[in-house]
Amino acid sequence: MALGHVVAARDAEALSSTRAHERAHVAQAERWGPFFVPAYLAASLWAVGRGEHPYFDNLFERDARLRSQRPC
Repeated sequence: MALGHVVAARDAEALSSTRAHERAHVAQAERWGPFFVPAYLAASLWAVGRGEHPYFDNLFERDARLRSQRPC
């Protein structure tokens, strides 16, 4: 989970496996500023309205998955 500029996880293994994804969320939050949380929630509602999954089909999650797969 990203909290501001801090990426938190339950243990070192979880941190290692999710760090890139969560750092993508940090970048999103920097880009969107105070509108990030409302935009994230709106993206979840948009996905549900299209009959999709509110997490897996959220545009911010899709972007974070793509960004975390790219080499630095």
